[in-house]
Amino acid sequence: MAVITASWTALKAPVKGPRGGATATKHIFAMAVRTFFETVTLDQFRYAYSPDTSARFLEAWARRTHTTLNTVKLPDGTTAFWLGNPDAERLLLHLPGGAYCLPALPSHIDYSTSILKHLGQAGINAGMLFLPYELTPAAQYPHQMKQAVALLQYVIEDLGKRPSDIVLLGDSAGAHLILSVLSHLAHPNPHIPPLLLRENLAGALLLSPWMGESRTDYDSCRRNASRDLVSPGLLTYWADMFLGDAEFDSYNRPAGAPEGWWRDLPVEEFFYWGGRI
Repeated sequence: MAVITASWTALKAPVKGPRGGATATKHIFAMAVRTFFETVTLDQFRYAYSPDTSARFLEAWARRTHTTLNTVKLPDGTTAFWLGNPDAERLLLHLPGGAYCLPALPSHIDYSTSILKHLGQAGINAGMLFLPYELTPAAQYPHQMKQAVALLQYVIEDLGKRPSDIVLLGDSAGAHLILSVLSHLAHPNPHIPPLLLRENLAGALLLSPWMGESRTDYDSCRRNASRDLVSPGLLTYWADMFLGDAEFDSYNRPAGAPEGWWRDLPVEEFFYWGGRI
């Protein structure tokens, strides 16, 4: 079905008006991806993206770049992967996006290594721990939050990293997860062991974070309903798959947190990028 949609979209692309998208190629790709997600069954989805998909992508990258891939395995089974120098003073924790149901993709790995390369060119020696957290529907809220907090606790208490040398980095669902972690640091979640920091984290970099909203009645959703990479219905489905039986709260729905919730977060620098709304 995705192939048929892509072919039909390609035929229409040359005659589409200026509202049809930035380029024909991007539009065709978006429609093919959208159709795939809307037609694939849950069993097919699980087969396509098995729990070890992210690890296999990372292993393939390591073979291609002739890099030794070092791993960290926590007592709860959480596995993270070192990129860059594990002994570097400065550390980035990368939580990749993917709606909590998609694995970390090669593009996430390339982005991570690009950051490390640019930091190195600027004379900054940094390592990165890449966390491909467990995915829905097998793991639902707050499991990913527990994993991220456990990894942060590990690098501080076991590796002796100073919070002031740690930057949290994530996009989309990964950026949402960073907000959940920061919420937990400031207002401990009763279902997760608290983590008390002796100093603030160096920074948090959030790229287009999901804010926990499942609403799709915004003007931008209606206006782009036929062109967005994912449809409004799929966004709602993914949100429901992430929550499971849980209710929305201030940890999983940052946009609905009460006034004052975000004051005094234990982080020095906060960068948020959300594009044009």
